[in-house]
Amino acid sequence: MKHPRTKPSLLFRLIVPATFVFILTVLSLVASIFSDPESPQAAWMDKNADALLLWELVVVMVLAILAMAIDRIRTLKGLDEERLPQAPESQPPTGNTAATDTSPPNLRMTRNDGRSPQTD
Repeated sequence: MKHPRTKPSLLFRLIVPATFVFILTVLSLVASIFSDPESPQAAWMDKNADALLLWELVVVMVLAILAMAIDRIRTLKGLDEERLPQAPESQPPTGNTAATDTSPPNLRMTRNDGRSPQTD
């Protein structure tokens, strides 16, 4: 898996708490269904849940679309915010690996005749 080149922008970081508030509202609405219908929380949710969920959904969607658009524009222009240190890429083995094989002899790959594949 490739590592990200830059840290996430502020808008991507704001999506998480906005989504968290949306999920809490949904869970609160579900809890109010099973609670006492005369409780203040249930009465308030009955009255305001539709508008609250709508506004929270709009905020999450606007933040997501703006974050993706700004990220795309910055990527195309090459204006990445902060460069993260690059992780070294693992190199595929080349050449004779028998000399560098540090695995125990019982785990080394052998041919049917018992010889190591690199001895040919």
